[in-house]
Amino acid sequence: MTEMIAYGALFVLAIALLRTNHLILATVAIVPYVLVSFKYSFPQEQKKAQRNR
Repeated sequence: MTEMIAYGALFVLAIALLRTNHLILATVAIVPYVLVSFKYSFPQEQKKAQRNR
């Protein structure tokens, strides 16, 4: 939940910066979205615990 609020705030910041022609700062605000999209696009396989017998 907290993560979604943080990304929402970054989205609002990026839009506000784009509207005021601060392109470089807006790009910096958009970078976390790109990283998160890769994180959720390629979920890592979780290894199941194996018992050693």
